[in-house]
Amino acid sequence: RHSVGTPELIKSNVKCDEVDFAWKAVGSSIYSVTAKGSLVITAWDNRGPKYDGNKFIVLCSCPDGVRQNEQNTTSIDTLYVCKHAKAALDSVCDPEAKKVIGEKKEVMVQKQKELQAERVKYRIAQSVEQDERLPGERERILYGLSKRSDAEIAKLVKDSTTTVEGLEALGKLFPTSVMPPKKSVRCGRCEKEYDPQLKSDLICREEHPYDRVKKCWDTSKKSWDHCRRCGKTFNLDGYHSWGKRRRDDPEDEGEFCYETTHVPNDEYDEDGDHIIDGLDNSDY
Repeated sequence: RHSVGTPELIKSNVKCDEVDFAWKAVGSSIYSVTAKGSLVITAWDNRGPKYDGNKFIVLCSCPDGVRQNEQNTTSIDTLYVCKHAKAALDSVCDPEAKKVIGEKKEVMVQKQKELQAERVKYRIAQSVEQDERLPGERERILYGLSKRSDAEIAKLVKDSTTTVEGLEALGKLFPTSVMPPKKSVRCGRCEKEYDPQLKSDLICREEHPYDRVKKCWDTSKKSWDHCRRCGKTFNLDGYHSWGKRRRDDPEDEGEFCYETTHVPNDEYDEDGDHIIDGLDNSDY
């Protein structure tokens, strides 16, 4: 559920099961909402559907949207969205598709239970075979991993790439389906290189330019920064998030002028980019 109005749809491209939507949402400020990719349901449990997190990206430039995007970066099968993105997605959701999904829910839940039972059976069989062929190795490796930090484990893995034997072992552990070869694409908006195969690499954003930021004060104890380029406020000092907020108090709208998804250079329409159009790049 959400308590905001329906955002204005300003871009709508649908090709088969691939979508590319953009909206303008009005809240305490003007926010950009984008949804891009293919929404693929991989499973369904009692809590609802599970999604392929690498194939569908939803971004909103509001503070909640920025925080929830950080959750999505590490989420494999759950999509987190703010109220503006929820309202935007609801506005383009096909009622017939909702009905079909509802009808298939029981079948999908049952199928998921069967798949889970198969996975448990497979893991038990693998555990038995491990104990027969590699006695004590599982316990040794798990113990070693539990005693090392993520940074230490990452260093061990990277150091293994310096030997033939280590690289062969890593190649089996991380096949191309898990770690594909590098693919470099230039974004038409920010002109940065990114890899479209990696979810964490798809985010297009730009920090507030230092020369367009002004420090503002409310008495001598409260301050915030205001970006003239995008109009956002951020870097609040002296405001407690758990305290009662006054109507005219500034909001922390994040450290970026915009945050959306990259657009390949050959698909970028500079004249139709509402995100850049909404920025004040004049010299004054």
